[in-house]
Amino acid sequence: MGFDDEVDSARRKLEAALKDEDEPFDDLAALQALLPLIQDKIKSRRLSFQLGDDDDETSIEVVHTATDEALGFIIAQDGEYVFESNLEDFFEDFVDESAESFALRLYETLRADLPKYEVESKK
Repeated sequence: MGFDDEVDSARRKLEAALKDEDEPFDDLAALQALLPLIQDKIKSRRLSFQLGDDDDETSIEVVHTATDEALGFIIAQDGEYVFESNLEDFFEDFVDESAESFALRLYETLRADLPKYEVESKK
């Protein structure tokens, strides 16, 4: 790819980002689009992901199936995806602007921290 092609590509990405800023962020639509990404990325018998309403806010709840405990929840707000842990001793909160990178980060967070949760919750 030549210089001009790279500049054109960067310009198109920038124009698309600016266009997206003009359109309001639809929290519900964002979560509805994120849910299948997460379910596809994290196929697990240990976890379930459920779209629901709580306190007038739509979220995706991350539930440990063996304990039926909500480990945390995901909200979409102001163009960002937010994971908020219910168990700060095990899982850290984080924010990401991209659905794809958010799903990957959630995968990595849960893969790293779920063993500790499972061992400690058996005590």
